[in-house]
Amino acid sequence: MTFDYLRQSLFFFRNHANRLALIQLPFLAVLAFVQFQVIQQLPDNLENIQTATLQKSIFLSSALDLALMPVYWGATLFYLQSVLHGQPLAISRALSLSMTCWGRLLLTYMLSVLAISFGLVLLIVPGIYIAIRLAFAEFYCVMDGMGPIDALKASWDKTNDFFWPLLQGMALLFGCLLLLETLIGELLREQQGALTLVSILIQFLGVLPTIYAYRLYCVMKADDQPT
Repeated sequence: MTFDYLRQSLFFFRNHANRLALIQLPFLAVLAFVQFQVIQQLPDNLENIQTATLQKSIFLSSALDLALMPVYWGATLFYLQSVLHGQPLAISRALSLSMTCWGRLLLTYMLSVLAISFGLVLLIVPGIYIAIRLAFAEFYCVMDGMGPIDALKASWDKTNDFFWPLLQGMALLFGCLLLLETLIGELLREQQGALTLVSILIQFLGVLPTIYAYRLYCVMKADDQPT
């Protein structure tokens, strides 16, 4: 079953990669550029940099990342939903819709990260378990219009029967992406510009686990429909 859903997810990505790229890549490029500029401004010897300056640079980069994430991910989720309904959204429409759920999606992501981080502190395995159980939260937030707490609760309730397919598929996809990033990173260690471009591409490929999780979310929704 897992491999069937993976194959369907890859097929979807292949058919819609151009639209997904138009949604995500401009934002990923901006974030990568800002991070690159922050790194370039750091001295070779970090002992020579003032702590306040370093903290300010990291804060600004992180704040921009947080501000933009609900925009391009929200647009991505709306686009996935529109394709499922047979009426693919224009890129501009998907982005405008993402602004309607910016606040609640941001809080959903932040609460998810806090919960997962807490679990990771407890010897990693609890963090992985929590991450899988909260995999549907962003879908409930965007597609069903739920608030952050309700979205997290709904995801926790509904992922119980899909835990193993989610774990297997996500582990395989994230494992492949991590391996790819590590190998390319070693090859391009001295080529910062090329490494930045590859990093953007790897981040874009991070849409694959989301597509896979959404496929299972749709299966769950179909199972919940009255017969």
